[in-house]
Amino acid sequence: MLPYERSTIDDCGVRFYNQVESQVDAPAEDRILYDSGIPHAAEIGWTSEDSSRVRWLCSGSLIWENFILTAARCAANDDKIPPDVARVGVYYSDEFAQQLKIVDIIRHPKHRLRSTYYDIALVKLERNVTVDGTVAPTCLWLDDEIRFPELFTAGWGRVGFEEDKPEILSRAPVVQISNEKCSTYYPEGSPFVRKGLMDHQLCASKKNKDICPGDIGGPLYVQLFNGRELSSFLVGVTSFELGCDSSDPSIYVKVSKFGDWIIETLQRHGEMATRFKFEPTVCANRHYIPHDHKRDVMKMLHSSNTHVSESVSSYVVSFARQHVDDPIGNNCSGTLVEPNVVLTTAECVLDEETKPTHVVLANGKMIEVLEITIHPSYNHSISLYYNNIAVVKLTSFAPILPFCGWYGGPKPDQKLLITGQRFVPNEDTEEYNRIEIMTHVSERSPVQCRLASRYSDLLPQGLRSEHLCYENHPFLVPGTCDNILGSPIERINEHKGYIDGINLLGRDCGYGEPAVGIRLSAHKAWLESLLLPRRDNATLVHIDTDQELGDECEYADGTKGTCTAEPSCPDINARLQNNQQVIFCGNRNVVCCPNKATDPRMMAIENEFNQCEERYRHLRTDQQNGSSHAVEIGWQDDRNTTYGCFGYLISTRGVVASASCLSERADLPNIVQIGGIDSLDNSRVVPIEKVIIHPDYKKETLEHNIAIVKLESTVDPSENVFPTCLWQNITHSPVKQLVMDLGT
Repeated sequence: MLPYERSTIDDCGVRFYNQVESQVDAPAEDRILYDSGIPHAAEIGWTSEDSSRVRWLCSGSLIWENFILTAARCAANDDKIPPDVARVGVYYSDEFAQQLKIVDIIRHPKHRLRSTYYDIALVKLERNVTVDGTVAPTCLWLDDEIRFPELFTAGWGRVGFEEDKPEILSRAPVVQISNEKCSTYYPEGSPFVRKGLMDHQLCASKKNKDICPGDIGGPLYVQLFNGRELSSFLVGVTSFELGCDSSDPSIYVKVSKFGDWIIETLQRHGEMATRFKFEPTVCANRHYIPHDHKRDVMKMLHSSNTHVSESVSSYVVSFARQHVDDPIGNNCSGTLVEPNVVLTTAECVLDEETKPTHVVLANGKMIEVLEITIHPSYNHSISLYYNNIAVVKLTSFAPILPFCGWYGGPKPDQKLLITGQRFVPNEDTEEYNRIEIMTHVSERSPVQCRLASRYSDLLPQGLRSEHLCYENHPFLVPGTCDNILGSPIERINEHKGYIDGINLLGRDCGYGEPAVGIRLSAHKAWLESLLLPRRDNATLVHIDTDQELGDECEYADGTKGTCTAEPSCPDINARLQNNQQVIFCGNRNVVCCPNKATDPRMMAIENEFNQCEERYRHLRTDQQNGSSHAVEIGWQDDRNTTYGCFGYLISTRGVVASASCLSERADLPNIVQIGGIDSLDNSRVVPIEKVIIHPDYKKETLEHNIAIVKLESTVDPSENVFPTCLWQNITHSPVKQLVMDLGT
């Protein structure tokens, strides 16, 4: 039977996996996100002269254990009296309230009384608050880009015109609008904005509830998922509104414009504040407090250190130049789709200065790059994001299973699994540790794929059929999951264990807004032209009309032979399987049969290998499980007989085994037990004549880990014991492969 010859690249799952299974199971349950409340919300008040009551006239946000951020206009009331008290922890009730004295108020130096410009201030408390489940500082959104479709504002003001001030905190969703549009409500010359809106101000429109007096200085914030719960990030400080009965947008001070001033002010007041401590992932993790009544949602993100857990992403590789200590810092990776082939993006391997010379497997092993082929239609001078795909061929096979490509059509809402990375902060060293994570997303159709402008602008021709768009919700804390260029996008559910595409562009692993990958199916023809064997019949088959039966012949590669009747030359099949030239002598019935073996004994072994399938066909039954070929290899002396290795009978006097097992003891083995794997009834012991370890075997790396055991006498083939046939195709693997577990 001729070995299986590939005519398509769709067969990967059959070739490499007996039963294709997903590397990571799909979520077993719906994920629930928990609102962490508004533990940063604060009230700012004025105590009456007789100390009988406190008027809470302003709001604020706790941003440090003893500092509240509020509006500069809250630095004094209409009588120019500063507030003297603040309280936190009252967003549900007064039960957990913490009330502290105000010891200082620091207005922004550019603020002027009764002005909305630079309307921001810091309120210093007498001591640190007690951080718990109801009170915790908020994080600051210090990116000028505010990309969230919905924000929240909160305060203790009235929730509608002429309604009483509520005792509990209320929050309302708002939508940001551009300053240009907002200027139609607040043109130059308007009260409080006589110079028009400035870049440190932003506008947002109320979706239902109004902001009312008592909310000035309060938070404009967004909630982002940090892997465990929703973390609040302060985007703005409420500065000005037209009243409870107005639907006009409100004005907020943009916190990102004042990040440096806030940090410097904290430092001047003796706080150990640094920019690093306000980095999103650092801040979001600093004040995390588990809540016993909440279900843990960490499974939303499946995380695993790439250097520890190969079971998650052993098929994902990184790139390096010469040495593993010389990685290429371009946020790139690749996906092993054949034992010696890696798929990645063209931009990852195009730059001559950073072109990889090696790939680094998840276990740290390096394999040298043989060649890199960029898609012929890729043109980085026009656009980086069309035909951005490359094939990296390796000089040797990786000792891990590759990941198979999926070449079917798109399916909106298809569940996908992507590989990203998280940089876990270390506050002691102010450095990050990189770990690899995997998370679930869903495929989106081109209509559903509403890319952020920063990415849609990179696609002047729009999305094409080659693009695979995916998304999930909600928005993530930046750094929780970053896209890795060239990493796999896996298909799960009914087609588990397949790679649909590779990551191309996007952020936050597609959470909150879509990201885009390259779909493999769109490039199937090109991939097949590179990965499938090329057969040129004009050069592979040659008829020499001058040759006839019995003549000596010679191939272009130097192999000498004899013109032999085709049925008498089993070795000719090996040349066909390996895409080597075949010469016919005069007609199609006589072939140039290679003279690989001239010694009669060697010819006998070669014939046994080549004729194995036909020779032992009558001994094969459906009930056999491979144990008929398996043997135990052992050590025997005058006192003891022990077996410690397994092998496989490949001829009537030859056994193949691992060199590492046979050489682990001081003495080489001297006996083989055949026919005793399933039952000792048919077993017998055969002495070993010679053990031959592969000359290039390396104990440290286990390279060339193979040995031949020659028996003293031949084995008489039977249904219980007979040689297995050797797969002799050096370019292709069998369609189906099984591994026998002989150790149980």
